[in-house]
Amino acid sequence: MATISRSEAVPSRRWGYLRSFFQAENSISVFVSILVTAMVVTPLIALIVGSFLVLDDLGFGTEWGLENYREMFQGHVIRRAFLNTLFVSTGATLLATFLGVSLAWLNARTNCPFRDRLEPMNLIPFFLSPFVGAIAWHNLASPKVGMLNHLARNLLGIEGALLNVNNLFGVIWVTGIFFTPLVYLFVVGSLRRMDPSLEDSARVTGAGLLRTTLTVTLPLAAPGILSGAIIVFVTSAGEFGVPFKLGTPYGWETLTTQIFTKAVGDEANTYMGSAMSMILGIITGVFIWVQRRIIAPREFTTVTGKGFRPNLIDLGRWKWPAFGFNILYVFVTVILPIFSIIVVSLHTVWVGKIIPDDFTALNYERLLFFWTPTAIKPATNGIINSFILALAGATMAMVLAIVLSFQIHRRRGRFAGLLDFLCAVPVGFPGIVLGMGILVVYIRTPIYGTLWILLLGYVTRFFPYGQRNVASVMMAISEELEQSSRLAGASWSTTLKRITIPLLKPGIFAGWLLMFLIFIRELSVSIILFTAGTETLSTGIYYLQEYETESLTCALSVIQTFVLLACVLLFRKAVGRQALVA
Repeated sequence: MATISRSEAVPSRRWGYLRSFFQAENSISVFVSILVTAMVVTPLIALIVGSFLVLDDLGFGTEWGLENYREMFQGHVIRRAFLNTLFVSTGATLLATFLGVSLAWLNARTNCPFRDRLEPMNLIPFFLSPFVGAIAWHNLASPKVGMLNHLARNLLGIEGALLNVNNLFGVIWVTGIFFTPLVYLFVVGSLRRMDPSLEDSARVTGAGLLRTTLTVTLPLAAPGILSGAIIVFVTSAGEFGVPFKLGTPYGWETLTTQIFTKAVGDEANTYMGSAMSMILGIITGVFIWVQRRIIAPREFTTVTGKGFRPNLIDLGRWKWPAFGFNILYVFVTVILPIFSIIVVSLHTVWVGKIIPDDFTALNYERLLFFWTPTAIKPATNGIINSFILALAGATMAMVLAIVLSFQIHRRRGRFAGLLDFLCAVPVGFPGIVLGMGILVVYIRTPIYGTLWILLLGYVTRFFPYGQRNVASVMMAISEELEQSSRLAGASWSTTLKRITIPLLKPGIFAGWLLMFLIFIRELSVSIILFTAGTETLSTGIYYLQEYETESLTCALSVIQTFVLLACVLLFRKAVGRQALVA
């Protein structure tokens, strides 16, 4: 009987380890893990290092120090911007939470008329651009050229301005109503799954509708409400477009507008921008950590083992006022803003009042067909670049999402926890902060000034959304199906293609469609990284807002809005309603 010596067995075992390592499954997982780590960590390290570099008196050399942070807390403008950011985020969160919880309760638990048809309309603001919403509301409620103020003067005889959104309260208003669907989506599911016997018990003891809702229903939905509120707070703190339109021109700066000022321009100081980005990133990161580690793990038993159909609360005579409340929300977030930008775009010069005799399509013709040759082509380049980035970015992000979800929830290796943490980091940092970090890292590389740097920024910022969609489906699927395939002799790639991916289709579609729509309207990352020739629809609107007329700006805003709405309708017909609200 032949024997194998120890000296022969050890090299054979080592070769087996190497061969196992270079299998497709391990190679792809290691490559994606390293890639994601580099994508997420490198910009943040650049921000940290840059925040401690200080320009010398001549503005050419640098030295290490805390002067950037000292100037932030001592400088009047930046300190005021910090306080304004907290004020706006808090106000927008309160408004969005009130509206989101109210609409979710009306649609999920009451007999509000036409609630099934109203729900998709409640979600439309989630897919539209808040920046365009700010432009629309500026033309509706600014003191001089506001359409509503003009009507109030003519019809009601009111002197001066009835409404004024060109201040921090206007920023809160627009941000709050456009981020309401975030709270709605967090709350509506838990309300629909709630055991009605919990509320019935309260009603039997004599509690009225209002008391039952406040003491039983809403406390049970508290984790969803708090999670939605924190996401709105973080998103509002990182929002650039709304304060840029309604705040900055009138002396109301926020951290995002100040970061943008430090990132571009003749007197740009990327080191100060890095320091401000770190402050904003720390604030939002802390809130995201609280949401993930403290609030999200809390579970309230709202679904029991008994079969039941959630009962609908009869609002009686209040059902039509409830219907009116929902219609009013849709009116102020969808109908009125879209009507505003359409009307303004049909005028060559907007003076605050509708003049049907002056209606013209010249703004659209100029944008699409007769744009004077310049370095920036906001419509043609914007449309093409936005679709390229949306298609390529959503696809690349979902490939990363599938591999990462498999690595975290199936293989559960020693680095699974670290990868899961890295997938959460971009969510906690606003787009303008990550954009600033990517700018600092890649500004002297060949990809700067190309679509590649925008693609990198998009995927880095938003791939966690796709990963969460895929992970939620993967964790609901038993591993036995994949294990049976491997035991039958199928390779990892065959199992992934024939078993895993088909089962993950709902999460893959939901994540891809969500990111496609976000990329079409994305502004915070783009505004930092775009250059002439790489403008998107959102940065095209920004350019027109800065250098052209309000009417021309609204024309491109109309184009972007209807592109988004058309995509939403197309995707709903193709894959169903759930893919867009998962």
